[in-house]
Amino acid sequence: MIFVVGKDGYNLCGFVGMFDWKREADAEQMMTGMSAAIRHRGPDDSQYLRKDGFHIAFRRLSIIDLDTGAQPFTSEDGRFTAVFNGEIYNYRDLRKPLQEEGISFRTNSEIEVIVALYRKYGPEFIGMLRGMFAILIYDAQEKSVFAGRDYFGIKPLYYRVTDEAVLFASEMKAFLFDGEYGEFKVDPSMLQHYFTFQYVPEPHTLTPGISVLEAAHYMTVNCNGRVQMKRYFSPDFQKPSEESFEEKAKKLRKILTESVEYHMISDVEVGTFLSSGIDSAVITAIASRLNPGIKALTVGFDVASYSEVDDAHEIAKHLNVDHIVLKGNCQQFRDAFEKVVFALDSPVADPSTVAIYMIAREAASHVKVMLSGEGSDELFAGYKTYRDSLGAGRFEDAPGFVKTACRGLSHVIPDGVKGKNFLMRAGMPLEERYVGNAFLFNEKQKKAFLKCYNPNQSYTELTRPYYDQVADRDPLIKMQHIDIATWLKGDILVKGDRLSMGNSLEVRVPFLDKEVFKFASTLKNSDKLQNGTTKYILRYAFQDYVDPATFMRPKLGYPVPVRVWLRNELYEWARDIIKNSKADAFVDTQAALKMLEDHRTGKADNYRKLWSILVFITWYRLYIAEADKTRERILRGELSYSQRNAWFDRGEKH
Repeated sequence: MIFVVGKDGYNLCGFVGMFDWKREADAEQMMTGMSAAIRHRGPDDSQYLRKDGFHIAFRRLSIIDLDTGAQPFTSEDGRFTAVFNGEIYNYRDLRKPLQEEGISFRTNSEIEVIVALYRKYGPEFIGMLRGMFAILIYDAQEKSVFAGRDYFGIKPLYYRVTDEAVLFASEMKAFLFDGEYGEFKVDPSMLQHYFTFQYVPEPHTLTPGISVLEAAHYMTVNCNGRVQMKRYFSPDFQKPSEESFEEKAKKLRKILTESVEYHMISDVEVGTFLSSGIDSAVITAIASRLNPGIKALTVGFDVASYSEVDDAHEIAKHLNVDHIVLKGNCQQFRDAFEKVVFALDSPVADPSTVAIYMIAREAASHVKVMLSGEGSDELFAGYKTYRDSLGAGRFEDAPGFVKTACRGLSHVIPDGVKGKNFLMRAGMPLEERYVGNAFLFNEKQKKAFLKCYNPNQSYTELTRPYYDQVADRDPLIKMQHIDIATWLKGDILVKGDRLSMGNSLEVRVPFLDKEVFKFASTLKNSDKLQNGTTKYILRYAFQDYVDPATFMRPKLGYPVPVRVWLRNELYEWARDIIKNSKADAFVDTQAALKMLEDHRTGKADNYRKLWSILVFITWYRLYIAEADKTRERILRGELSYSQRNAWFDRGEKH
């Protein structure tokens, strides 16, 4: 196994903070409530500190009892107080030159290196870090606060600015305890975007006044309440490398192996999530060479064609890893639903969220850190939607009557039927037909059930600035750029962090390393997409690591049988949620029930649309309609971290 020697502390944690520049607030009680809302991020220890107008409450999961790495951390001269959530994989490399300059360190912790770098370089130090992180630093001399977030948005950081203060939190649910501002509302424009994208794109949330500090940004707040924001890194695709394909494949193998090795540095045992696809297979293969016999976990469901267990087992057998399988069923799925919606902060209408929550819960009973394959699809062009959209784009130069015929034909095909969306998008400009990996409701469909629908609002207003950034690039690069800027941050990484941390489990993503991205950004399109094969260079580079079947297997991505269940086992459950909705000011109940009935009878395939409505209705109940009850449940620990629940069958080894 790979362990770091002498590392102080463990960074599975969360924090809430407030900078009150008028220094009038007695915020300890509020901080206590906000901290309770994120107890799952660190259930073993809680610390509160006030310095001038700066308040911080920190939660930590104790893996090793080392006080020297404790947070909040205060510099020896008392000037800087800091907290951070995440991992800095190159902190030893960064500490060494500081020591050579005569700077001494009291601990062997990452947080002390962060403070030393901030003292020496100021805010721009953040670009030197390699890892995943959310950082908060108070400077008692300047009476200012610095907040920063990692390159891709792996670790979350929310904030709210008022006339007197700025508040920070690792999760949005903490703001339920934000005194007079603790009553959440719905931003109608963001709700409309949610029903397009299946999530609310950064830096927005569904709640007015609460924002996400965007990935690759930092913000500073001075003693007069002036807030400044700056981007410190842009995930730009570079001019394609002229190296041979073989040279690039060898380089990818080296860089990704190094990244996995960095991500396995830990005080505790590390495992991997293993599906049937190439991404998790490659990560598990590399990890198993570094740590033979590593634990690999898979989730599957008892419905034909909705389980990756058999294929994952073949991969595990080929790699000779310790394979643990969680076999889920409809009742377990249903029982987890409310906790999943609560954990996500903002609605994310992705049915895989429940499967991820279930496997994270199982993983937490075996290890405390897991490696996952997120980010590979965005960096190496792994989504089938890229191929489909490029195909639809071939109609752009077609005669007008051909485009009209395609769109007319799309109107007579029932919703959800394969080919409908392709025909509907045929000939449309890329900026209109591709707004990210998911597209739920078109404008006509939203108007039919969304009571706050605004016909003057377009989903393209959120994606247009990102398209402008790559206006001179080819369509594939444009789509990858859009997904990194929206889908990756708003869906993929939100699921990964909230649903793992909701079970006090840390998930690390070796593909989303800045050195891996730096390499991927120089690839030619033919390196990524070749003869219809996605992620071609990744498959080629590691073909001798995985079994031949895995080499070409298409992506499934936590398949869950919601489509089937909503016609059968989950039909009455879904109907009751819609009928008892407290969100009828926003969602037309009768329209939603008709959508459900059309799905049940097979008239339409509405499962993704229905799922988005069920998630929103439940989110609205938890965060708005029954917010007082939710606060009470948080304080009782009902919605936060708890020991394994009885409804999970013990994972079985294969």
